[in-house]
Amino acid sequence: MSDANKDQRKISPLPRAFLAGLIAGIAAGIISYEFVGIIGFIIGFIVGAIVGSRTVLSMARNKENEQ
Repeated sequence: MSDANKDQRKISPLPRAFLAGLIAGIAAGIISYEFVGIIGFIIGFIVGAIVGSRTVLSMARNKENEQ
């Protein structure tokens, strides 16, 4: 029979990173829209999505390195 530890699969952080990036992008876009307009929304969304997703991915990488 197989060992229980071998059967455990790693859960990918990508879905969580995508969701966090989407939420951060929308929040940053709305805030930027209030100050700059539609261009601010677009730029805020892109930057927020990048920062939000990279944060989740780096936290997952640090957690993996600790173990």
